[in-house]
Amino acid sequence: MKKNSLLIFFFQLCCLSFFAQKNDFLIGKISETNSDLPLQGVNILNQTSNLGNSSESDGSFKIQIKEYPTTLIFSYVGYENVLLKITNVPTKSISIQMKRSTFGLPEIEITDQPRIKKLTKETYTVKDFILDGENVLLLTYGSFRSNNKLKLQNWEGKIISELEIEKIKVNKLHRSCLGNIHLVGKKMGYEISLVGNTIQIISKYPSHQFKELIAPCVETSTEFLYRKEYKLKDQLLTYNIISKKEKSILSKIHVIDRENLSRSKDDFQLRLGFGASFPRPLSWEQRRAWQSLVYKPLFSPLLNLGEELCLFNHTLGYLEFYTFQGKNKRIVPITYHENKKWQKLILEDVENNKVYTVYDKRKGKMIYEINLVDGTVFPVLFFESSLIEKMLIHRGHLFYLESGATNDEKNRVLHRVELGQ
Repeated sequence: MKKNSLLIFFFQLCCLSFFAQKNDFLIGKISETNSDLPLQGVNILNQTSNLGNSSESDGSFKIQIKEYPTTLIFSYVGYENVLLKITNVPTKSISIQMKRSTFGLPEIEITDQPRIKKLTKETYTVKDFILDGENVLLLTYGSFRSNNKLKLQNWEGKIISELEIEKIKVNKLHRSCLGNIHLVGKKMGYEISLVGNTIQIISKYPSHQFKELIAPCVETSTEFLYRKEYKLKDQLLTYNIISKKEKSILSKIHVIDRENLSRSKDDFQLRLGFGASFPRPLSWEQRRAWQSLVYKPLFSPLLNLGEELCLFNHTLGYLEFYTFQGKNKRIVPITYHENKKWQKLILEDVENNKVYTVYDKRKGKMIYEINLVDGTVFPVLFFESSLIEKMLIHRGHLFYLESGATNDEKNRVLHRVELGQ
C-alpha cells in the first residue's frame, strides 16, 4: 500500500511539473487590425525578464514567462506598440491585433494656429537663451554701437534686468548638470549668477575647462554625476556614473553602433584610395571632414526622470531604464525615430516629468509627447515656423528661437506657446 501511495505521489509530481513547464509559455497569433492578415517578424519582449521572441510567417508566436505579473510589448515597424499585462499563468492561446501607425498616412492639413506669444522686440536680436523658473535669460547680438548684452525678462517679455558685456566674445549660454549658468566663448568661459534677479559674472575660466569638465556632465542625482564620453569615431557612447562621495566611477552605460564600426576597415581602404587621387596625403581637416560625413555621433540622451534614469537608445530602438547606480530595470521598444521627418530632438519638461520629440511638417513643426510606458508617441502641438534655432520645454510651455521670422534674415525672435492647444 505504501508502495502504491509513493507511486501515485511521484506520478502527481511529474504531472504538476509537466503542466508547470507547459504553462510557462504564452502562445498566440498576431494579425493586422483591418485586414486580419498575419504579421511576421513582430518583436515580442517580456519586460520582467528582458527575454524576447518574434512571430512566424503565419503570425504565430511563443514566449516564455517565468514571473507574474509581467508585461509583454509587441512592436513592429509601421504599427503601434501593443502592451499586454499577464497576471496569471496562461491557459490558452491569445490573439493580438496591431494597428498601423499614423506616420505612414498622408499629412493632415492643420488650419488653426495656436496662440503664440512673441517675447522679444525688433530693437534687438537673440543669439541664445535659457530658462530660469518664470524668467528667461537672453544673450543678444551686439551692433557697431553696442556690445553683446545679457537680458533677464519674464514670460511676457518684460525686461527685468540687463548687463552689457564689454570686450567679451561669447557664443552661447549653457546650464550645467548642477544647475549653474555659463556663458561660453571660444577662449574663455564665465559663470553667471541671477540672485535677486540681478545678472552678475562671478568667475571666468579657460574654455578648455568647459569642454573637459562642464559640458560632458549631462545629468545628476542625489549621489551621482553622469558624464558622457565618445570613442571609436563617435560610434561608442559611454555614460560614466560617478559617485559624488567617493569621486570615482561606479559603473558605466554603453551605446555602440557595431554595424557602423564593422565598416571601419573598408572605410580605411576607401580613404586610402580617395587620398591616392591627390598629389598629397589627406590633411587632418580632410580626414576630419570624411569622418564627420560617414560617422555621425550617436544620439542617445540620458535623462533623470526623478525615480530612475532613461536612456533613449535610438541605435538599437529601445528606451532603456536604469537605477541611479546603473542597474538595468527594463526596456521598451520604440519606432518613432525611424520616421524620416524626425528631428533628432528629445525635449524634457522636468517639472511635469514629460518627454517630447519633434517632427518636420510641410508648413512647420509638430511636437509629440513620448509615452514612456509603451514607447508610442502622440501629437500635442503643431505650429507654423521657418527656421528653428533652439527649443526648450518648461512647465507645459514650448520656447523656441526662430530666425527668418522678419524681413531681416539675421533677426532671431523668441516665442512661447502652450502645449496641448
